[in-house]
Amino acid sequence: MSGYKGHIAGAVAVNAAFIGAVKFMPGTILERWNSSLDDWQLLIGLFIIAVLFGLFPDIDTNSKGQNIFYGIAFVAEIILVLTGKFEPAAYLGLLAMTPIVGKHRGWTHSKLAMILVPLPIVLVPYLHNHHVWTLGIVIYGAALAGYFSHLLLDGLIVPFIRFKG
Repeated sequence: MSGYKGHIAGAVAVNAAFIGAVKFMPGTILERWNSSLDDWQLLIGLFIIAVLFGLFPDIDTNSKGQNIFYGIAFVAEIILVLTGKFEPAAYLGLLAMTPIVGKHRGWTHSKLAMILVPLPIVLVPYLHNHHVWTLGIVIYGAALAGYFSHLLLDGLIVPFIRFKG
């Protein structure tokens, strides 16, 4: 099991590999993503999302990772509310509360949770507009990369790979 520093570093590394893969993938659907990924603000946002989801499985315990996650989430909530984006603020608040619904290393440390927890990033816009927001898929990928890195470092993806930190 890695500590919060290891999970942050893992999320950054896996997300960098994800962004690199997206940048160099051929195909017409990715052209819009590739031009968006040149935007430095989006890149920073993708790394923040990856770090948040890299810390997410451990926020059900009193830890430094929990403090970092909720600190970033609190600032994001304030920004969302001040800019009138109440719906995303509500989703972020709901996401932040979900880990208390189970025990540590319970449902938050499962491969199914890795796929389902960030899924509203893609599903909510689809339910409201009946189309998939292409940038939402990239954001979902960053969230998935962060979550994946956490499970990988905890030895839940490849059992013989387990990092201590």
